[in-house]
Formats: sequence, C-alpha cells, structure tokens
Amino acid sequence: MQSKGSTTSSISNSSSKARYRILFLTEWYPNKFDPQLGVFVQKHAKAIHQYCSISVVYVCADENLQTIYNLELSSKNGFEEITVYYRRNTGVFNSIINTYRYLKANKTGVKRAEQILGGIDLVHVNVLKRPIIVALILNKTKRLPFIISEHWTGYAKGIFEEFSFIKKWFLRIMVHQAKAITTVSIGLKESMLNSGLKGNYRIIPNIIESITPPPPINNSKTKILTVADLLDEQKNISGIIKAIASLTKNKPLIEYHIIGDGPDRDRLMQLAKSFGLMNTFVFFHGRKDNEFVYQFMKEIDFVVINSRYETFSVVATEALANGKPVVATICGGPEEFINSDNGILIEQGNQTELELAIEKMILNFKTYDATKLNYYITEKFNYNTIGKQFYELYTKCLNNVV
Repeated sequence: MQSKGSTTSSISNSSSKARYRILFLTEWYPNKFDPQLGVFVQKHAKAIHQYCSISVVYVCADENLQTIYNLELSSKNGFEEITVYYRRNTGVFNSIINTYRYLKANKTGVKRAEQILGGIDLVHVNVLKRPIIVALILNKTKRLPFIISEHWTGYAKGIFEEFSFIKKWFLRIMVHQAKAITTVSIGLKESMLNSGLKGNYRIIPNIIESITPPPPINNSKTKILTVADLLDEQKNISGIIKAIASLTKNKPLIEYHIIGDGPDRDRLMQLAKSFGLMNTFVFFHGRKDNEFVYQFMKEIDFVVINSRYETFSVVATEALANGKPVVATICGGPEEFINSDNGILIEQGNQTELELAIEKMILNFKTYDATKLNYYITEKFNYNTIGKQFYELYTKCLNNVV
C-alpha cells in the first residue's frame, strides 16, 4: 500500500500515464429504490474508469432492512460499485442513530474500496451533501485530498440560503478546502459563487451516450416528449399541458408523452383530465429506466423542456443524441448547447413563447438533420472527452498545480 496522500504508481496497460486510484463518494446513485437516481454520476464514473482505477461507495437508508447493514457489490460496469444499505431508525433518537449508521456504513464501504484499489490517491465527492463529511474524515485521518462535483439545483432555487448559518459556514469551508470543484454548467458555477461558495472551479459537463441516431420516422401524429421528475415548481409541466390544450384546438394530430414520476403527478394528471386530454392527447408513462427512455426517444419527434431552472439538462442532450430537436427554456443549463441549429430557446415562465415555440416545432421538426444533431452533441459530451478532463484535473490536484 502507498503512503498516505501520495500518488499512485499503478500504470495502465495502454498508457505510460499514472492510473490514479479514485474513491467516488456520492449522495445520488442508481439503487434498488430508484434506478434513475444519479445516472449522470454513474456515467462520470464510467468515463473516469477508462483512465483511473475507481471504486464507488453509495450509502442508502432502507426502513425495511432485516439486518442493520447490507453490503451489495457490482462490477457490471467494469469497476466496483459498492452500495451499503442501513436500516433507517424511526425511534426517539432517530437523528443520532441514523447519522451513526450512515457513517458506519460509509466506513464499511470505504474499507472495501481501499482493499479493491490497493490504496486511495484522491476522494471524489459527488453532490455537496453528507458524503463531504466522509471526505473530511479521510482528509484529516489519512491526508487524502478531495474534489467536489456538484449537480444540485438548490442554489438556483434559493434552498441553500435557507440552511442554518452553521451548515452554510461548514459547506463554504469544505468548498474552499477542496482541491477543485466541478460543475456541469457555467450557470451552476455562478449560482454557487452567488451563494458564497468560493473555490477552484472547473466546468466538466455530463456525458451523453454515443449512439447512431434512428432513421427518420413518419408518425401519424406528431409525438412530443418530456422526461422529468414531476415537481412542477421546477419543471413546469403544467405549462406544457396548458399549451397542448390550446394547440389541440387547431392541431388535433399531436400527442404529448410524459415520462417520470414525483409529488405532483396526480395534480398534473387531474389537470390533463380537466382539459379532456388524458390518454387522448396527454399520456403519463411513470418512472422508467434509461434504456426505456432511449428507446422511446427513437419514436418521438421532438422534446420539450419547460424548466424554471436546470444545472445541465441531460434530457436535452439525450434528445439531440437521438437526432431529435428540442424546445427548451433559458434556465441555467440548456442554453449552453441549444441553439437555432438544433432547437428553440424560450424565456422561462413565458406561456405565450412556449405555445408559439411548440407550434413552430410541430411545423419544422422534420427540417432538422438528425445526423448533425447527434454528431454535435456526442462529440462534445462523450465518455473519452469527459474522462480525459477529469484525469487532467486529478493530475493537477495531485501535483498541487491547480
């Protein structure tokens, strides 16, 4: 095992470059309760795995667990994914007990990761929440440097400002102490800076699968798709449903499909029913895995994103990868890669612009070149490109040149 805090001497077979040993700690990751949670984090891990040895540790509460802890291992993606479930306590002292169990579960996961990797060179924290405490412990006990990758929309929504003074102070200290902070968009970086989170920022976006766009389709009706958590305050799905209700008066040959679930699903379904759209013009499919979404995207004509705020918008990039143009709001993420060549950008919260943009796309979606849409986005956000960006950042952090 290497000395604490030193860089790895492990060398990949395909390159003379050092193959660093990276511990991924993450607040979000696909699990038995939600196969879509943090898929973008998992894709970052896959990209990094091409250049580094990596183990992912994800800890998740489970109220129905028969034992206090349960460790599950997977290497299906070519690297070790370590999920540790702990039984959530609901008693009088639940806060203290659950914090203890969370930390102990992480200790178990980290120990396993260290055994697999033969040591740890750098800790990569994904999402500035509980895993940062584990990174701090490792930093103080083993002198392991850490970086942070952030995806959370809470800075733009003002949720961060609602935290207690102590919590905000602690997180600001952690960001300052991190070797680097990566965000998936300039908008997210600016939101964090505006929240007083000063640090060494880098923009490293999410990953889009390299696929061959499907051949042109001739649907009997124009099929429109939104993929989102059904949290209307952020995603504004109700605005799209209202736009569809208005457009069907003159354009009856359209279908609007919604993939996703969330706290506002029943209310949104009721809204569709109130307009007489349910299962005739508007269709709810519930939460689906990434494979289903990709397959469904091949069958639709364009995607609509009506969010009030986004940190990136994986859905928009996945649509383009499938050769589908996008109508999207200027909300902190999509405007960094959506332009007149691949979609239509509109002001968020502007219902008139939304309806006009959807109507325009209904008339013009066939004019977009699917191959060009695919090439533009997959060249920009592929595994090799993103993996190299992380590797170069790790190298700078471990050599103290950031």
